[in-house]
Amino acid sequence: MNKTNDLMKETFVSFFFLGKAPVAPGTFGSLGSLIIAYFIVDNVSEFSGYLILGLGAIMYYTGLQVAPWCEEKYGKDPGIFVIDEVIGYLIPIGFLIIFGIKITTNIWIFSFIAFRIFDVLKIWPAKDLEKMEGGHGILLDDVAAGFQTLILVLLFYQFDMI
Repeated sequence: MNKTNDLMKETFVSFFFLGKAPVAPGTFGSLGSLIIAYFIVDNVSEFSGYLILGLGAIMYYTGLQVAPWCEEKYGKDPGIFVIDEVIGYLIPIGFLIIFGIKITTNIWIFSFIAFRIFDVLKIWPAKDLEKMEGGHGILLDDVAAGFQTLILVLLFYQFDMI
C-alpha cells in the first residue's frame, strides 16, 4: 500500500511525471497545464474559466497536503514538484476566460512565455512568497507568477498588442 500511495503522490506532484524531465521540469509542467487548459477551453464552453480556476484550487489544496511528503523525500522545493507551475499557469487562463477574453493562439503563446519568465525571475512578491515554509512556500511563488502573467496579458490585450 505504501508504494502505491507514494506512486500516486509522485504522479500528482510531478503532474504525470512531467516533473521528471531531465531538463526544465517546470517548463514541462507548465506545458502540461497549457494542454489541460486548452482541452477544457476547447470542450467546455460555458463555465470553462470557473472550471479551470476550480481545478487549480483543488490542486493547490492537494499540493499543500503532499508537499511535506515530497520535501521529505526529495528535499526543499524539489524540481520534481511541478504541480505549482500547473496551478500558476491555470490562473491567467481561467481569469481571462471569466473576463470574456477570447483565448487566441497569440494569447496562448504569449501567456505561456510570460508565465515561464515570471516563474524563473521571481519578481516581487514571488521571491518573498517562495521563502515561506512548507507547501505555501512551494506553491505561492507560482501563484504570484500566474497573477503577474494575467496583468501583463491584460495590458497587452488592452493596447491591442496581442
